[in-house]
Amino acid sequence: MDWQSKQVLVTGGAGFIGSHLSAKLLELGADVTVLDDCSAGDPVKVPSEAHFIEGCITDSTTRASVLDEVDVVFHLAAIASVPLCEADPERSDQVNRQASLEILQEASCPIVFASSAAIYGEPVSIPINENHPIAPVGHYGGQKADVDNAINSLDKDSNPAVALRFFNVFGQGQDPSSQYSGVLSIFIDRASTNSPITIFGDGEQTRDFIHVSDVIAALIKCGESLIEQGTSSPAHGESFNVCTGHPVTLNQVVKVIEDCLGEKLEVGYQQVREGDIKHSSGDSSKLQQKLDWSQNIQLSEGLSDLISN
Repeated sequence: MDWQSKQVLVTGGAGFIGSHLSAKLLELGADVTVLDDCSAGDPVKVPSEAHFIEGCITDSTTRASVLDEVDVVFHLAAIASVPLCEADPERSDQVNRQASLEILQEASCPIVFASSAAIYGEPVSIPINENHPIAPVGHYGGQKADVDNAINSLDKDSNPAVALRFFNVFGQGQDPSSQYSGVLSIFIDRASTNSPITIFGDGEQTRDFIHVSDVIAALIKCGESLIEQGTSSPAHGESFNVCTGHPVTLNQVVKVIEDCLGEKLEVGYQQVREGDIKHSSGDSSKLQQKLDWSQNIQLSEGLSDLISN
């Protein structure tokens, strides 16, 4: 698809995934507007070619101004910190659920919504496909689930929309000091500063780590499909897992980092944290089959790139 004539809105575009997405869309020739309140995002990460608006999606006037005359919305803005959502569920509900549902109602163009594997809660079967029960453990997962469910309830007469359920996303640009950051960036930061790595539990818990570039490819494929086909798109009214389907243990992650660095790391094990899920692995075959998406970056390659940079 030719993005050169497209007006694109990226909410949360100053964040980790949003800044990568904005940069890729600009590379494709799109005219990109970024909306972010910078409560978690970093304005420095917003590409200089993008039109940056510092504001919050909970403000109806701001939403009205940025939704006007855009061809597609990539809605990534959220309070992504589980502790923050638990500490202030009213505020996180305003941002994660209410504003997102309002965007679904107010937009007159396709919407690609960043959902989360957190909506599944404790897995009852592995790998997790899109038919797995929705049983979120906390407020964050519950808020994402409500918007995800609303998208799955859309019919042919509604605005085109899709939900992408991200698993453990990693890549360049994650701040290891941030409570939003993933375990991989934290591990690499500790290793690069010769500090001990802390693992909660025995390290045999599994996670499905997906590189940010593969996530961006999924977002763009869904956006293109909705723009070109509208509600006839195979993406419309659907949810898709964005994952590798290849779970690894945290102990295996440490071994990969050690191999990349060529040295042994100091690892300390502590008691399992309450609410931590033991095993998580997704099935992305639906996204592969319906939208011809595939994973391109393997964990070892992604980690090696992170370490070298």
